[in-house]
Amino acid sequence: MPDTSTVQFSFLEQFVAEALKNNGFDNLNATERTELLPQFVAHAEARLGAALMPLLNGESAREFAAMMQKNETTAEEWWTFWSTAVPNFTAVVKEALDAFAQH
Repeated sequence: MPDTSTVQFSFLEQFVAEALKNNGFDNLNATERTELLPQFVAHAEARLGAALMPLLNGESAREFAAMMQKNETTAEEWWTFWSTAVPNFTAVVKEALDAFAQH
């Protein structure tokens, strides 16, 4: 079984790289890409968090806090949490990433 934390990061990294390319940043050299890509990925992650966090109810917010404190939460556990806590999780993620790609 692949390391899903890497798979998830790779998905987001690939999405951001494609968004950059589609917005005219396809001529970045390796140094620029190494420097800028993590910053854009972090921004995309922040957008996802901003879109998802308000959708948590009190119980799921407490569960989220407990998972954050654990520091050993796997990617599978996060996926299960978000898809359970936010019924329209996939649509919210798609909308947030689409908005990110447009700006």
